[in-house]
Amino acid sequence: MNERVRPVYVLFKGIGLFVLINVLYAMIQPPVARFSAYNLLFPGRERLPFGEAHNSFVVSIDDVDAMFATHAISSRKKPGEIRVAVIGDSSVWGENLHLEETLTGQWNQPGLQCGGSRIQVYNLGYPHPSVVKDMIFLEKLTEYEPDIIVWMITLNTLSSRRVNPFLIENRDAALRLLEAYNLPFYGLEELAREQDSFVDKTIVGRRSFLARYIKLQSLGFLWSATGKDFNLFNESVTISNDVSNDLIYRELLPGDDLETMMLEDALAVGHDIAGSIPVLLVNEPIFMAAGLNSDLRYNDFYPRWAYDHYRDAIATEVEQHGWNYLDLWDAVPQKYFTDTPLHLNADGERLFAEHLNSAVRSMVCK
Repeated sequence: MNERVRPVYVLFKGIGLFVLINVLYAMIQPPVARFSAYNLLFPGRERLPFGEAHNSFVVSIDDVDAMFATHAISSRKKPGEIRVAVIGDSSVWGENLHLEETLTGQWNQPGLQCGGSRIQVYNLGYPHPSVVKDMIFLEKLTEYEPDIIVWMITLNTLSSRRVNPFLIENRDAALRLLEAYNLPFYGLEELAREQDSFVDKTIVGRRSFLARYIKLQSLGFLWSATGKDFNLFNESVTISNDVSNDLIYRELLPGDDLETMMLEDALAVGHDIAGSIPVLLVNEPIFMAAGLNSDLRYNDFYPRWAYDHYRDAIATEVEQHGWNYLDLWDAVPQKYFTDTPLHLNADGERLFAEHLNSAVRSMVCK
């Protein structure tokens, strides 16, 4: 004999189960981000997931575990493979470029050999210029057996005061490193205030991340079928050769103490985090204007006084610590830059890769 269905009972039971599951999720905090279909069902992605909401090939993810779980570097290291991991900002990631046109894409194309071993270069750039973000990446990279880390920096890397979405999503790691090494980051208090509540840790609180991560996994079918991870909408962009006469850099003027806002100590921290893994520090190329007001500014990002001071400060740090360093700030002619003073076109990336390849080979080829 069938029992009569009691809708109110079913409703309250469903609500109770929903609440219980959310509470258990918040208490256990399962490492969802570390599980991925990439490198199992699908090939690992060659760039970290990043893109606009309307781009059908990608969804942005800021959780560092989720980012690395989808990347090719998370696959098992092949016998005889020499892993070169390149970290940095959007110039490394390759904005406005197809995969094969990026710095690492062109670096890999010749099939580099080193004493019978294959050199494989991994693109771990991400469009947030932040030395704190780089520290988190360096720590994460130690899990993946790189033979060398190429660390791209520019003045904006060291002077970033912003608490960006990446740092908020990875606040625990950021706070742990900043406090452990006593780094004077301007956004430290803001990060500390952004602590997750209990509700934020539930499925409901994490629904945005979970939805985007599920979408990222489903994009593995598209990635496998097309080999595309980004849909370019504007490929022909140029940068002006004229600049403003404004001498201000992040509210500072010539004569102000630029080093008070530069997180130079983070460079030493990064090397300490890398431990026994060799690090090649690279001051990346910038666009140098030759038109109006070019005697005052190198480009729209940097007045000459600020950038020159930055280069002198880095050179001093490198000499004191004996780091491996390449200052390639002027290594790429202005005709190869696109929409910003740091973004190169395919020909510029090829020239940049040639400079880097020689230095890296000298460090890893025995």
